[in-house]
Amino acid sequence: MSLYPSFISGPAGRPQIFKFWILGVLSIFFLVSCGNGEGEKEEGPDQAKMEEAQKAFDEENYEKAKSAVEYFLAQYPNDVDALYFYAQVLIEAGQLLKAREKASKILEIDPTRPEANTVLGEVHYMRKEFSEALKLSREALKVNPQLQVPYRVIGEIYLRQGNVKESIKVLSEAQRLKPDDVETLKKLSAAYIKDKNYEEAKNYLNQALQLDDRVPGIHYNLAVVYANQDNGAKAMEHVDLALKYYKGLGTIFWVGKARDMRRLIMKKYKIKE
Repeated sequence: MSLYPSFISGPAGRPQIFKFWILGVLSIFFLVSCGNGEGEKEEGPDQAKMEEAQKAFDEENYEKAKSAVEYFLAQYPNDVDALYFYAQVLIEAGQLLKAREKASKILEIDPTRPEANTVLGEVHYMRKEFSEALKLSREALKVNPQLQVPYRVIGEIYLRQGNVKESIKVLSEAQRLKPDDVETLKKLSAAYIKDKNYEEAKNYLNQALQLDDRVPGIHYNLAVVYANQDNGAKAMEHVDLALKYYKGLGTIFWVGKARDMRRLIMKKYKIKE
């Protein structure tokens, strides 16, 4: 009895069935090595630009962060996470109206997403409208308690209002949710400085340095810490780094603040140029 299908029989049929067998093996090999075409197309967007934007944001280079996230959004205009991050960049850059527009865009895409209220809460915080900022941030957390930014905003408001202990508690929750967030580590260190707990402040600042050593705000806060721990040399080292990075960013206000801090450190510890 022949082992070949009935439609190909005898010796003449064997080369044809062999060809079919070879083609079948090659087809399977191709699928295994290259993957299913559909699956390849369904891969998510390339996150390299967003990673670049996040690093620039951490380093307080908001123009570079804007450029990177705008490039990403040109390809994926309805990506809510990217819009949410873009709004935060705009807020730090002082472009509050544009940030509100991004919140509206998020609501258009998905009215249930709490990120819109988070953005609006940040906008009100920057405008020193603390009651509205607290309200919107808390509303966002009711929908999604795992959102990190509302905790940071609430913690910063408490710090501004002089409620330092409560600020530390809330900012610590923000840091727990996103341990590698440089901005939160910076804010948490500021709260500990306000509480005169300089060792704890230094602990969080050193964590931030391990993540990115080019953040001017980290060096500025370390200068404050070391100045209060009577370590004039380390204070000068970090204020000089802060001044260098602020100058590179063209951040005029903070360049002035760093220069003032430098003069105070030099006067206190009688350091000569």
